[in-house]
Amino acid sequence: KKKKKKRKETTEKSKDVKDVKKEAEQGAPAVGKGAEEGAPNGAAATDQNGEFQVEAMELPPFEIIQGDRIDPFAFKFQFKNVEYSSGRNKTYLCYLVDCGMSDDGLLRGYLEDEHSGSHAEEAFFPQCLPHYDPALKYTITWYVSSSPCSACAAKIAEVLKARTNMKLSIFSARLFEWEEPEIQDGLKALHAAGCKLRVMKPLDFSYAWETFVENEDQPLNLWEDCKENYEYYHEKLADILQ
Repeated sequence: KKKKKKRKETTEKSKDVKDVKKEAEQGAPAVGKGAEEGAPNGAAATDQNGEFQVEAMELPPFEIIQGDRIDPFAFKFQFKNVEYSSGRNKTYLCYLVDCGMSDDGLLRGYLEDEHSGSHAEEAFFPQCLPHYDPALKYTITWYVSSSPCSACAAKIAEVLKARTNMKLSIFSARLFEWEEPEIQDGLKALHAAGCKLRVMKPLDFSYAWETFVENEDQPLNLWEDCKENYEYYHEKLADILQ
């Protein structure tokens, strides 16, 4: 079965070339802007004698992008639930937050990272819920392009244990490096902390497309093996969490 999937992945790479090119053209970060913003954080300083000293400047990490709706080409490529996810080296996290009786109502949006700085899962709590209120009840749903890494899983579990008024459900398009023992331990820790872990079904992809993507009222045409890949990942997650 894996040989069959490898062949499918090879075919898929050629199909996705146009999507990658368009994604790069439409969503590439401005290098000049990032370097300019990073300069005040240590590019230069003065010594004890007041003389100007130039310090070694490190390139700033890729910033977490926060927005309302995702580019459709990026969604189709990043959320595709293939087994071998070559080239998909970032995480998209779409979120819904119900704060109960809060005047904020239902919060909706997405975060994007490139795994060179903070991950989207780690950035969610300080960026999307900066004014956490222990008196409120939070019902949070994530639709993510891949499940959390072990470090993010541990941090999310800590948050959920500390904030018992917060309930989190994570729907993942793919399982990130699920064969690795530390990844499995992270998923088990999330599950033990009360997080509901699910793999995205075909209907979930359509829902995410309608809710979080600049779709211009166009329906999502699901890829040929979407259901088969869902069943594959669903089985693997069930085995890990049993």
